This record gives sequence, C-alpha cells and structure tokens, in this order.
Amino acid sequence: MSGFARSLLRPDGYRSVPYALLGMALALPAMPFALVAAMFPGTPRLLFALALVPVATVLAAAGLSGPVRRFGVAVANAVLGTELPSPGRARPAWPDRLRSAAWLVLHAGLSGLLLVIGGVLVLGMLTPILWLSGDGRQFSFFGTNAVAGAWTVPVALGMLALALLVAAAATRVFRAGATALLSPSATERAALAERRSAVLAQRNRLARELHDSIGHTLTTSTIQAAAAADLVEADPAQVRRALGTIEEASRSALEDLDHVLGLLREEPAAKAPTRTLAEVDVLAVRAREAGLDVRLAVTGPVAALPAAVSREGYRIVQEGLTNALRHAGPGAVDVRVEAGPDRLGIAVVNALPGDGPRTGRRGLAGLAERVEALRGELDAGPDGQQWRLSASIPLRAGA
Repeated sequence: MSGFARSLLRPDGYRSVPYALLGMALALPAMPFALVAAMFPGTPRLLFALALVPVATVLAAAGLSGPVRRFGVAVANAVLGTELPSPGRARPAWPDRLRSAAWLVLHAGLSGLLLVIGGVLVLGMLTPILWLSGDGRQFSFFGTNAVAGAWTVPVALGMLALALLVAAAATRVFRAGATALLSPSATERAALAERRSAVLAQRNRLARELHDSIGHTLTTSTIQAAAAADLVEADPAQVRRALGTIEEASRSALEDLDHVLGLLREEPAAKAPTRTLAEVDVLAVRAREAGLDVRLAVTGPVAALPAAVSREGYRIVQEGLTNALRHAGPGAVDVRVEAGPDRLGIAVVNALPGDGPRTGRRGLAGLAERVEALRGELDAGPDGQQWRLSASIPLRAGA
C-alpha cells in the first residue's frame, strides 16, 4: 500500500483542513485591500485579479519578518506534524525572508482554493436532503437543472470520498510546501549548530561545577558522618569536630549550588565562588578530618598567581583529594603545589587500592578540559604502586 493510500486511513492525513482554516484566518487582515480593489470598475476577471494582488502583496510583506517565519515553523510542526527545527531569534537573511513570504502567500492561496473546493463538495453531499424532503424537487446541480431522487445518495457518497481524497492530497502538498520553504537554509543550520554547541558547552560547564563542588562535599560529609556514628559514644569531642566539618562543607556546597542554579535560571546576580590555591590548606584540613593522612607542601608565591590559574589549581587539588578519599589505599597522600616564575605545578600522589586503580573518570575529563583551556598539561594514572595526578599550567601565554 502506498504512503498516500495509508494516509487515507489515518486521521492525521486530513490535517489540511485546520491548516487551511488557519491560512484563511491569516489572510483576513488583507481582505479590506481586496474590497477596495474590487470597487474599481472593470470586467469581472479584472476585478478578481485586482482583488488578489493587494492580498498577496500584504501577505508577502508580512512574510518577510522573522516572527512570521518562526510562527510558520511552529504552526507547521503543530498542525501538519512536520519536524522543522526552530529558526531561533536571529534575524533571518533575505533569501530566507523571501522563502517565508512565498510560504505565506501560497499557504493563504492554497487554503482558499481548498476551502472553495471543499464547499462545493459539501453542497454535493447535502443533495439527498432535497430528495428526502420531497420527491420531484428541482434544483441546479453543477449548472444543470436536476430533479432530486434516489440518485443523490450515491452522488453524495462519491462527493464524500472525493472530499477525503482532496483533503489527504492537500495535506501532503501543504507538508511538502512547508518543508521546502520553511526548512533551515545553510546559514540557519550553521546558526543552529552554533546554538547547540553553546548549550552543550554550558551543560558541560554546569556538570563540572556540580561534580567539583557538590561531589567533593558529599564525599567528605559521608565519610565524616560514618566516622561520627562510630565515635558517638567513645569520643564525643571528635564527633563534634566531624559535625563542624560537615556543617562548613555543606555551607560551601550551598554556595556552589546557588551559583549553578543561578546559571540555569540565567540570573546575573549569581556570583561564582572564588576559591583559589590560597585556600588549599582548607582542603587539606577537611581531608585530614575525613581520615586521610595528607602531607601538603606549598612552595612559591601562590597568592600572586593569576586568578584563573589559581582557581583551576584549587579544583585540581580538590579532585585529587576527593578521589583519594574514595579509592586510595593505605598510606599518606602527598600534595605538592609549586608556583614557579613561569609555570604552576601540582601533584597529588596516593597509594593504589588493593583491587587496582579506580578513579573518577568524569572528574578527570573535566580537569583535562580546564587545563587544556589554560594551555597546560594534565596526567593521571598508575605510577608503580601509586596513583599520580599531576598538572603543569603556564602562567603566561608564551610559556
């Protein structure tokens, strides 16, 4: 069975009817121009032509605007079931505007033609009423005099079948026209790809923010809560210290979460937390309170580092300590931060767990993107019986 034949059996094959009604509604604002044109004297054909010209002109002018193009795409998708991508808010180029104008004119013109044909067919379907109201009634049937009789029943059924065929065919024509005239051009496809890329980049940024801040806090808080539960009777003072660490970490996580939610809501007032390597000792203290034996060594003027480098350095140490809390084997965790004249070097080294290396792949992928954006290098992997996370970031573009 062909696609057209199958469309006759589906209700969505007759979407041309509401689409045509909408097309006539779009043409209503231009109708006064047609009435003015029809007031000029002349032959009936000339009057008809004069009535169509101003209507088409007004519709074409309206179709040149960007909102009309977006409206046309939305209507085609909602009524005809097409899957055209939205052209966005950017101002369309002139070739796309002309295609929108052609769509609006053809939409209104084909809609009027379909409604005229449909009206004639509906009148044919109503002829049995004349026969049922009394035999012998005469009426004009397509320009000829006819007498109502039983023959009107099969004629009405034929008219109904023809109306369904016309409506189904018009649906396919409308869909083809909308696809040809409202589908994105090469310029619009490039703009769509750019918008998708920006959205994906923003999503990746938010994912990194959540992983770096919330993930680290949840790891620390979970370990501290478990330790506090074991010591609640034996060492109340240690429990109080653990609860204090959880409170401080949770407050920090709330600041990060508020920042991320502000980005999602596009709130300009949401400020990013400014944690830098000047606070790396706080990370070490929290990790120690969570049970890690952290040996921190900081050399060089860390406070004088560029803000962007210092922020990313903080995240690198944070990720290294978070992974050590989750997966490190027994032994100390060495954290070294070296702020040289040209480069920042960071290394987080811990023993491998007994069942082999395990680490957060999402976190490392995010770190690699951050370091690469600063033209630095990141390396993470087993080094003998240890796991080493190291980064080297230049402090100047040419370094």
